[in-house]
Amino acid sequence: IMRLKFSKDNNNKLKAINNQANKAARDFSKLDKRAGGVTKRFNGLAKALTAGALLEVGRRSINTAANFQKLQLRLKLLTEATGEFSEAQKIATKGQKLFGMSATEALDGVTNITARLKPLGVSLQDIETTFIGFNTAAKLGGASAQEASNAFRQLAQALGSGRLAGDEFRSVSEQVPLILKPLAEELNVSTGELKELAAQGKLTSEVVIRALRKLGDELFKVKVAI
Repeated sequence: IMRLKFSKDNNNKLKAINNQANKAARDFSKLDKRAGGVTKRFNGLAKALTAGALLEVGRRSINTAANFQKLQLRLKLLTEATGEFSEAQKIATKGQKLFGMSATEALDGVTNITARLKPLGVSLQDIETTFIGFNTAAKLGGASAQEASNAFRQLAQALGSGRLAGDEFRSVSEQVPLILKPLAEELNVSTGELKELAAQGKLTSEVVIRALRKLGDELFKVKVAI
């Protein structure tokens, strides 16, 4: 009788274990199905995000290419009368190599300064030394690419008007302060006096171009020495 009872107890325990195992299996199956649905939705979202990212990259690439072509056309029109288009392009290429600019950034800078100075009869050589000299100051002074671009745009505008003064002087000197030293040396004054001289209209385009030419020459010497 005791053996029979023992056997029944074991069978009951075994059934209980089997029931628990079956229940666990069913629960796992349900969770697996749910997880599978979530996984599928997640994979779908990931694919959509990836496709969106690729589309955004493509859109930016197209816009960059379009901007580059527009700049090339503008520069070609600006230099058409003198036939210096290829020479102007070389200045942009030099800017890329010297300062780590993108092709579009370099071409934008050269086109902008050419648009301001060419109508005033400034030579392409002086346009080059202005571009190279300014970016030398920006690079050595630790200006960010955005700061350098903004300041150069302000400088180009100022030179086109004939003098560096007012808001343009303040913007350039704040974003690329290293430009003050060659300007002061060109006028044989201290950097502290430049603000007053700017207000008096003494920082003419000619003065600024001469100062930046010296900076460009210094960079050339360093590159040759290296």
